[in-house]
Parts: sequence; structure tokens; C-alpha cells
Amino acid sequence: MYLRGTLGRVKVKLFWYKKRHFSPFSTKLIMRFLLIFCQFCRMPLYSQKPVGKKGKLGIWHMSESLDELLRMKQFSKENLTALDSYKYDHRKKEWLVSRILAEHIIGEKNIRIVYDEYNKPSLHGSNLHISLSHSHDLLGFIVDEAATGIDIEIIKPKIFNIKHKFMSKMELLSLQEENNAEQLTVYWCAKESLYKLYGKKELEFKENLPIEPFKYEEKGIIKGWIKNSVMNTCFNLPYEQLNLGKERYMLTYIIAKD
Repeated sequence: MYLRGTLGRVKVKLFWYKKRHFSPFSTKLIMRFLLIFCQFCRMPLYSQKPVGKKGKLGIWHMSESLDELLRMKQFSKENLTALDSYKYDHRKKEWLVSRILAEHIIGEKNIRIVYDEYNKPSLHGSNLHISLSHSHDLLGFIVDEAATGIDIEIIKPKIFNIKHKFMSKMELLSLQEENNAEQLTVYWCAKESLYKLYGKKELEFKENLPIEPFKYEEKGIIKGWIKNSVMNTCFNLPYEQLNLGKERYMLTYIIAKD
């Protein structure tokens, strides 16, 4: 919901009333509150929903400018220093949105996302598990008490060029004649989600992350495994096609106890 017009009308009314009712300081505080309120009302959540038994998942459509994102929450000097380390604006937006979305989904302020030696994200000082994914204009965040993984990918024909790099012969033989790009993207996203859940970068997509063949629909649940010398475990992976204007994306996620 966009409230720019509403905010403009409130500004006019405050300007008319401020000499009679509000001090300049009070007016400034009220306008600051209204600006923050309107920014959060404009929060472009593509979707937000509970997942698993206690988990939460949110997807954000990154359509704002850097200045708009910076006004959505207070960032520390440490945060801003970390932000300045990124060269490109799109990467800065991803960094900002991940923090704003995490606070919104979890319902707490001053959340600190940190990364281990394998580049797996976690919440500083928390036992909750998180995972992040971004592709073009969408960013996804998932949180649960159990280990989790999420992946979002835009659906593009170029995935045909790399299918042999991440799919086994059995998986390739299972592909349908229709919806090839969509089905291939599900395979890729599912393996990425498994890889993120494991989080130690010791897995090969073809050998260690097999996906049970499935019939593609726009939404469903498939089965995947993590198989290596220390683990042989099957997981359920919900998947869903997301439509954003002319672009189509695929989402998969996994929660270890589901």
C-alpha cells in the first residue's frame, strides 16, 4: 500500500495547524513518525507466511532506492561501514533488505546477521536458524528453530546450458517434455536449498544432492537427499512458482525437521 498522497495531505494539515497546536519540535517529531510509518506501510513484501511448525518465510520485491531503504530502519555506524564495502548499488540493496526483512519477519530490532567460515548466515546471539536467497529483484528470508535453507531463482532458458553440470543421468531422464525450464529450475533450487542447509561446502550437486524425480506443477513438494560420508538423510522440499510482472521465479525451501 503506497501512502505518498496521504503523507502529503498530512503535511499540509500539520503546516496549517502547527502555529496553533504544535511547537516546531513537536511537528518535527510527528513528521518523522509519519515518514517511518508510511515507509513501513509501503514495505513491498511479495509474500509472508508461516512455514513448517514454527518457521516464517518472507519475500521482498526490491523496488526502492538506497535512500528509501536507509530510512526504513536505523543502521549503526558499523552497519554503514559494512554497507560501504560493497561497490554496486544492487548488492547494497540486497544487504539492506536482508536486515530490514529479517527484523520484520522475526519481530525484533537490532538483529545482527553474521557469517561463519563457510559463508553460512546466522543470527548473532540467537539459537534460531536462518537462510537467505536473492535473484534479480526478489530476496527471500526464512527462519526456524531447526536448520533451514532457501533458494530463489529467476526462470531463464540459459539453465539448459548447465543442466549436465548439476543433474544426474536419472534426473535428466525424468524431465518432462513441457515446462522444461521450470522443472530444471526446481531441481537447481532444491539442490541449492539442501546445500545451504548443510552449510559446509563439501557437496557436489550431481553426486551428493539427488532429487527424487517428480511431475512438475506450479506448486508442490518434492524429496531430496544429502548423501556423503557422514550423512544420508531425506528431506521434504516445498517449491512454488512466483510471478512478478513479466518475470517468473522459482522458490524452494527446506526445514530439517519437516
